[in-house]
Amino acid sequence: MKVLAAFLLVTTLALAAQAGAATPAGYRAQVNKLCRSYTPKLKRDEADMRAALKVHDAEDFGIALAHMMRLTLAQDAAIERTPVPAALRAQMTPILRLFRASDVHVRRAARFGTSGNVQGVLKELRATAKFTPELNRRLDRAGLRDCGSNQT
Repeated sequence: MKVLAAFLLVTTLALAAQAGAATPAGYRAQVNKLCRSYTPKLKRDEADMRAALKVHDAEDFGIALAHMMRLTLAQDAAIERTPVPAALRAQMTPILRLFRASDVHVRRAARFGTSGNVQGVLKELRATAKFTPELNRRLDRAGLRDCGSNQT
């Protein structure tokens, strides 16, 4: 009987957590929390890249950049996996589309990086950077500032 009660409690808590994420407020809280967990790591990579530039250390710069690209792709994938409540779908669909389009360029940059094509990396990262202002505006408007302007 205790096992059944424990199972029911765990199931109820899991359903309550899912229901919270199914609301716009729950979704925003969950996605903002996700992005806040990535921000310190991304900021550390930015600082490492700046430090590497100061001392002209291409290897350390590349390592920090590659790490930042991996984190960005992981964060975007986690956001894309988070179920969007029906009330936010119209607002989130273009944002998720922008993530996917930007991620194509990040992946290309990574492929160029592994083959040593610095110009290819730069070209793809410039293409990715063009998405940032629009993504930040849309994320901020959607109540996801921790994924938008608070992160960049």
